[in-house]
Amino acid sequence: MKTNLSLLGSVLLASSIGLTACDSATATNEKQAAEVKKAVVEKVDAAKQVAQEAPEVAAEKVAEATEAVKEAVAPKVEQAATEVAATATATAAASQAQAIVKAPQFVEGEHYFEIFPTMQTDAVGGKVEVVELMWLGCPHCFDLEPTMKEYKKTLPDYVDFKQVPAMLNPRWKADGKMFYVAELLDPKGEKKLIDKVFHAIHVQKRRNMSEPDNLKNFMLQQGVTAEEYANVVDSMAMTAKLNRAQQISADSQAQSVPSIIINGKYRTSPYAAGGNAQLLQIVDMLTKRELDK
Repeated sequence: MKTNLSLLGSVLLASSIGLTACDSATATNEKQAAEVKKAVVEKVDAAKQVAQEAPEVAAEKVAEATEAVKEAVAPKVEQAATEVAATATATAAASQAQAIVKAPQFVEGEHYFEIFPTMQTDAVGGKVEVVELMWLGCPHCFDLEPTMKEYKKTLPDYVDFKQVPAMLNPRWKADGKMFYVAELLDPKGEKKLIDKVFHAIHVQKRRNMSEPDNLKNFMLQQGVTAEEYANVVDSMAMTAKLNRAQQISADSQAQSVPSIIINGKYRTSPYAAGGNAQLLQIVDMLTKRELDK
């Protein structure tokens, strides 16, 4: 009986110990679970806080990053801009210097001459007058003719160009009348009568073309009728043109042909300019100068 009681007591004691151990483990586990739960809650709350602050933080970080980029890049951009500006300035200066070197430097009194007193011009509408003072029998005028034809093709709209026969001696005056016969018979240049007279004199080597019979026969050969010829050869228009040519020749103070008169103020020539190309450059320079006044 005692033995059984002892056994029972042992069992109860073991059970009690087992229950105590089980309760202790359970309590520990619950405590740990509570701590874990608390930690999780804290992390969740922190995550929520971060989520709420994220836009502000992001904006702040973007601003900080932008400022950092500006601070890092701005000096380089400024330096690059300075270098580009310096390069552009140097390039422009070099181009200008090169243009100055290449551009002919025309000197008054050497390449062209001022006419004093200033001549009266016939140009109207504010145009700048350019007069080629020439002679049909002049080989230099004949050589210049292709250049002047090209000039007339590209004539600026502010320039009034015309050819005037020089009347510096009796022979030239007779040839001047021949020039105006051709011009009056062919005012638009459609028949190219002046070109044909030039060709007859300098290529075909015809002489004494301005003698009345020779001139009339030549014009009749070009398809002009006797009546047309008679209407111009001694007309009032012919007299007016010859008188004006005489006045221009005298007022220009030209001693040789071809000479170019710019707006009644300047005179130049292929010889003074240094060549036909330079002549046109001077004419262009002086006509622009007169236009700007």
